[in-house]
Amino acid sequence: MRNRIEIHPGVFRHLDHYQAVYTGTADRLISAGLVLAEQLPGHPGNGRGMCTYNPDGTKVGKGSPTGRGPGRKYIIAKKCADGAVFEIRLNLSPERRDSIEALEARASACWPFPVVGGMQFLGASAPEART
Repeated sequence: MRNRIEIHPGVFRHLDHYQAVYTGTADRLISAGLVLAEQLPGHPGNGRGMCTYNPDGTKVGKGSPTGRGPGRKYIIAKKCADGAVFEIRLNLSPERRDSIEALEARASACWPFPVVGGMQFLGASAPEART
């Protein structure tokens, strides 16, 4: 993922269409303030693999509409070799998504060489510049 950045120690964010996706272990996501311990999958009253919350923090029950309104939070538990990794998918408003994309564009256009896909882009004249 080319736009994956670390926003807190051990917590990474990338954009996926209309969502900001945060990944990390449970304790890292809790310390970043993205989720409460009782909101994680596997706790009593929550699913084993996924649970969904409205912007006001209320749990979305089974059979509720799966709207994509801004602020709805999808918390997904994933197993990996290192243990459980959680993914928090937060629906973004169009304004917030544009703001994040503008920040990324500004950061990638740094002087003297823009960063393209995580690598410095030297342009077509790079071989001549090296000699």
